Amino acid sequence: MKQLTRSFSSALVQNAAGLVLVIGSAVLIGMVWQAVSSTRQAAEYELSHALDRSVERLRILIQAAEMTADSAERIARVPAVTASTLFPALDRALAAFEQRPELSYLGIVLPEYGEYGTLERTSEGQILLWLHPGARPDAAMTRNFVLTEQGFIPYTQQAPNGYDPRARPFYQAALQGAAEGRWLPSYQWIVHSISRVPLWGLSYVKALWDANAQLIGVLDVDLDLPALNRFLQELATEYGVQLQIVELGNTPLLIGDQRIAGEPLSVPNELAQLIQSQGEAGVGQWVSAQGSHWAAVRHLELKGGLTWVVVASRPTALIEAPLRRQLYQVAGMGLLILIGLVWGSIRIARRFTQPLVKLERRLKQASDSDTLEPLVIDSPSSEFRETQRLEQALSHLALAVQQREEQLALQNIELLEAKEQQLASLALKGAIIDSTDTAIFSLDKQLLVIEWNRAATQLFGCCREQVLQRPITELVDTPENALDWPSMLAIKDISTYQLVGHLGVFDAEVRVIKGHQQGQPVYTLVIEDISARRKAERRLKQERDYADAVLNSLPGVFYHCDEYVRLQRWNRNFERITGTKADQLLGVDPISFMPKDEQERVAAKVAEVFEKGAVHFEASYVLPNGQRIPCLFTGVRFAHEGACGFVGLGTDISERKRAEQRLRHLATHDVVTDLPNRYLLRDRLEQAIASAEQTHKPQALLLVDLNRFKVVNDAYGHPFGDKVLKAMGERLVSLFTQADTVARHSGDQFLILVRDLQHVDEAHLIARKVIDSICQPILLQGREIHLSSHVGLSLCPYDSNNAETLIQHADQALCHAKRLGRNRCVSFTAEMNQQMQQRINLETFLHGAVAAGQLQLVYQPKVSLHTGGIVGCEALLRWHHPQLGMIPPDQFIPVAEESGLIVPISAWVMRTACLQAKAWFDAGLPRTTVAVNISAYLLQQDLSVWTLDVLQETGLAPELLELELTESMIAQDVERTIGIFDRLTAVGIRLSIDDFGTGYSSLSYLKHLPVDTLKIDKSFVDNMLIRSEDEAIVRSVIRLAHSLKFKVVAEGVETAEQCDVLRAYRCDEIQGYYFSKPVSAQAFETLLREGTRLEISDTTMLPKISSS
Repeated sequence: MKQLTRSFSSALVQNAAGLVLVIGSAVLIGMVWQAVSSTRQAAEYELSHALDRSVERLRILIQAAEMTADSAERIARVPAVTASTLFPALDRALAAFEQRPELSYLGIVLPEYGEYGTLERTSEGQILLWLHPGARPDAAMTRNFVLTEQGFIPYTQQAPNGYDPRARPFYQAALQGAAEGRWLPSYQWIVHSISRVPLWGLSYVKALWDANAQLIGVLDVDLDLPALNRFLQELATEYGVQLQIVELGNTPLLIGDQRIAGEPLSVPNELAQLIQSQGEAGVGQWVSAQGSHWAAVRHLELKGGLTWVVVASRPTALIEAPLRRQLYQVAGMGLLILIGLVWGSIRIARRFTQPLVKLERRLKQASDSDTLEPLVIDSPSSEFRETQRLEQALSHLALAVQQREEQLALQNIELLEAKEQQLASLALKGAIIDSTDTAIFSLDKQLLVIEWNRAATQLFGCCREQVLQRPITELVDTPENALDWPSMLAIKDISTYQLVGHLGVFDAEVRVIKGHQQGQPVYTLVIEDISARRKAERRLKQERDYADAVLNSLPGVFYHCDEYVRLQRWNRNFERITGTKADQLLGVDPISFMPKDEQERVAAKVAEVFEKGAVHFEASYVLPNGQRIPCLFTGVRFAHEGACGFVGLGTDISERKRAEQRLRHLATHDVVTDLPNRYLLRDRLEQAIASAEQTHKPQALLLVDLNRFKVVNDAYGHPFGDKVLKAMGERLVSLFTQADTVARHSGDQFLILVRDLQHVDEAHLIARKVIDSICQPILLQGREIHLSSHVGLSLCPYDSNNAETLIQHADQALCHAKRLGRNRCVSFTAEMNQQMQQRINLETFLHGAVAAGQLQLVYQPKVSLHTGGIVGCEALLRWHHPQLGMIPPDQFIPVAEESGLIVPISAWVMRTACLQAKAWFDAGLPRTTVAVNISAYLLQQDLSVWTLDVLQETGLAPELLELELTESMIAQDVERTIGIFDRLTAVGIRLSIDDFGTGYSSLSYLKHLPVDTLKIDKSFVDNMLIRSEDEAIVRSVIRLAHSLKFKVVAEGVETAEQCDVLRAYRCDEIQGYYFSKPVSAQAFETLLREGTRLEISDTTMLPKISSS
């Protein structure tokens, strides 16, 4: 067929629209390009600006680390830091270190043995100070101090681990580097001392040289990678970018990244290519595993030639979002303009093509008409030759088409009539066979298939055309191929078989219908696949059996009731608890099995189930024997197919009830003795106070403290000690009536409330009866236990009408009773309360005494009776309070020991005395020892380790230190004390027993103690000239000490006569006001410099004071 030529109208319209479209598109593209370019430049500027600010902040961090090192250097140089001044040097460098929380470590390494001191900031923000002994041959413990409001205090200590920082890379690099210091590339540090995991980080190191080019030490400031990345993450959050740092070197490493937890990462290839392509500064795009990014690159140079590459990036999606918005806005505006231009051009073109359009419309009408008529052109389009010829050709074509359609219509009518008859016959037959989803087929008497419906085709997989006139035995059979067809066809009722179908074996329900066709028998079989129904029945039975098993395994009773509260289902526990057989429970009201006094309340709860949908409540079941079983019942409403009811579960809570009762008892009673505890006693005491207001009868409160119970507990163990307490509690209970209360207060203390006394004096008689009863031995497990006691007594309403105050007053009275001796009872007085307030105030003031500089040491000389020279001194503690004035040691030392403040105070005393002795020694003064009194609290700790730490810190020689301990302290644990003394004397520390003869003296332990000196107590020296007993004791102690190779020092020598007698008895040294009172450190130094001595005359035996 000849191709039609495009019409004039179409050509004109398309060309005009195309020209406008091309011009408008060019303008639109230009607008979009301009908008995208300007937005891209703004995004690049913003990214570069964020990177510049981040790099500047990093440069400030680096400079801060270097300035911290410079500050520490100035401190370490003046004077030159040594092992003894390493602690104070780091203490003074703390201010610079605290100003930069990003810094992890600030350390100083000494060159001789590698002693290493460091300030460390933990991940929790704590600041620790470590002192490592390095490779010292006499390496002591590694000590750790923690920064508190009072400064650095001892925290922990560890055995030396052999760590020598001189072998670490940072030390060697510092020695090889320039004088101004250098930054080292990131490397793995030692295992972290707290978290015990390897640490990576950066170090700024600097070697410190003196004027003679001698190495003072090596200074390092460290920044671990987690701290660097936390700082980097703060910058990234602040500037809205992702920041990374690449450390350039032989193998570039990624040290700054949010994924870094400890070790640096290898640089991804995409990031390495970006850094290489951008040089020292630039902006580009790169693709990582997280997607496409825009990135800006800057180089940061550090001292020592180390170079960092800082990369700031943002996801491309975040940057392109404004680009897309700008693009959509400009494109939309341009598109609207373009559409308007195209529409206008089409309108103009159509004005010139209107005649052709009308002709085209007329042709369309003619083609849609059923009759062919000549085309009538009633428009000016006839002026075109093409339209006239086209009209003639179309008229002839329409006439030919009309004739052909008339012939085809006649043929179609005949075919339709024949098809309708055939379909009517088929439809009648198909309605019989194919009207059901049940398989139906018919057999003749030879068992040949004569009919087969669609359902049979689906069931057995053979279509009708394949099975007609085929024996049924070839098509349908059992899995065993043993189907007896004659027997099946003879069955009149419905029967079931297992047959083999298209999808496998299935359960079939078969019904045979016998009939005749043209005088011959015909068997029609209706076969229904019941496999799904059988499977559902089996599943239903399995689920019911499973539900029965679950319900019967429940620990409680299960019940299912209808809307009339009649049982429909239950479990075996229900039958067991109610004692009713299963065949008697159906339809029974379950409330009838509950106690009558609870049935009304339970019925209300059941009604609440129907109203609210769910309910929980407690009730009881009555067993056949009459016993009540408490249960926790739950009920849940349900509705199914219009029927309403509820199900629930009843759980036996007998054990819980017993446990609750036990807990209630334990809440008010002591576990060991089963006596009322302090809370129950307080409640009864408040009742007694209320009763006293009505009856005006005194109520007594006794606080009893057992003596020597700790000895029994430690000797025989805590289980035996608990039995002793229980036996003692039973004994005390037997002394009182039901109205009184005996309670365990705490530890080995009992509180006894005695109600309604007839007279106040009766309380003391009762207390004496308690003390006498406790003194009686306790026979337990074949052992006879002897105890004693103290009793503190307070009375209501005379002492107070408040329960807590009465207990407090009884405790204060008990403290006074302990001071008076065993088996004493003391009643509370108002003066006791005043003394307690004074003690509390004294303890409060003592807390800040060290920090406020109120404590000071004075030194009392010890003089040799052989040479008259000063051989040592005893450091004595004084406290001068701004308001209270000078407070004697015998007042504040017991308070310090009871409050635990004795430990930091003793540490200050020891450190101050050792530093002063070291200063005297360094000043070239005569060699003198300093004696320090040791508290019992320090002896309970590891005194040897603590003392050696102080000596190492202060640098004092061990032989210049003497420790003084009392006999009572040693007697508390002799074996342990001997071990501590052995460790102290092994390094040269001297030991002396103070106040000898006033405490627990035993020659059996004295001969094993590695002590150097016995000090005769002042009380014996004071009375030895007037009492023969004291004189004999002094003489005996001197002889005993000399026989054991001990020196003897007499304390409190105040007269020449005392000195003369002591020298005659061959006493070695004296100490007292006769020679000198305790003086300040400066005054004692003057005595040493001037050579002040005790002048001894061999002729007169009278000592005189003189200065050389």
